[in-house]
Amino acid sequence: MKKILFLCTTLLAFSTAAFAAMNDPKIFINNRILAKVNGKPISTYDVMKKMDLVFYKEYPEYVIMVDARFEFYEFNWKHEMDELIVKELILADAKESKIEISSGDLRQEMEKLFGPNTIANLDKVGMSYDEASKIVEGDLILKRMLGGRVNSKAMGQVTPSVVKTAYDVYIKEPKNIAQDIWKYRVVTIKEQKLDKTAASAVVAFDMLKSGVPFTDLIAKLKAKNIPGRKGKVTLSDVIQNNDNEISPVYKDVLVNLSKGSFSEPFSMKSRADKSTVYRILVLDEKINGEIPPFKEMESKIKDQLINVAFDKETDLYIDKLKHHFHFRDNDLQAMMPKDYEPFTMK
Repeated sequence: MKKILFLCTTLLAFSTAAFAAMNDPKIFINNRILAKVNGKPISTYDVMKKMDLVFYKEYPEYVIMVDARFEFYEFNWKHEMDELIVKELILADAKESKIEISSGDLRQEMEKLFGPNTIANLDKVGMSYDEASKIVEGDLILKRMLGGRVNSKAMGQVTPSVVKTAYDVYIKEPKNIAQDIWKYRVVTIKEQKLDKTAASAVVAFDMLKSGVPFTDLIAKLKAKNIPGRKGKVTLSDVIQNNDNEISPVYKDVLVNLSKGSFSEPFSMKSRADKSTVYRILVLDEKINGEIPPFKEMESKIKDQLINVAFDKETDLYIDKLKHHFHFRDNDLQAMMPKDYEPFTMK
């Protein structure tokens, strides 16, 4: 009886799981030829398999989530199709140049990507070993070809003198000119009447001048019934601005102060209600801006120049391949309907 009960329970659990699996959303592919490179067709299925590999590498934790994969397909298929076209052009060039990848290098790269349990991990992606190894082999050839055809040329263009010239241009650009840093505090005095405001500001200034600490100023003023019933005195926290951020009015005042000193009261319009207030600035510190030395910037500038040169040389290389293999971008539009939807989920 127990065996029968166990068998019934097991069958019920299996049928429930099977029914749930049957009702899970599934991705359907509207497969068609998207492009041809040197006579080789590129299909929607080819693009999907490339995206599967990218998805596994970038988002392994979401591999089993159908919704996440479908969203990835929808947003990336056109870009990945373009990447695949470029890849096939370069592979065609590599074939003419008889460039090959050794089985040892391919095996090492497969283990690097998928770990020691390669087959099990490929099952999660829904890809066979042959499919994955073919894509990975192509990626290795792609790297080797770009290294020889593009990277070496880009590196050769970025000489020490070119880097130094770029640095000289960099430090002269307005956005890169060294900025002084100002650290200061503000005393703001406002009374109901302007003449009263000016008088209270003078009292506050005299107190600071006599040695009253900034933080004790409000208490000392209150002892003298300043501000009045409808007046207000505020002390700001330390404010830090560079030359581009600081108010021109404040900078004109601070530039004449030394560290720890304070300005005479001056009037200005309040941003809050456009009324006239008096302010006293206290300079905590001025940090002189310094231009980053060449040695500090050399590596960063060199990398930026190499990236620019690499992109330029890559574009020239791809244009050359398109001409050589008679590939025209306009042909893509002719092969795909305007309303083409490669993937649907049901």
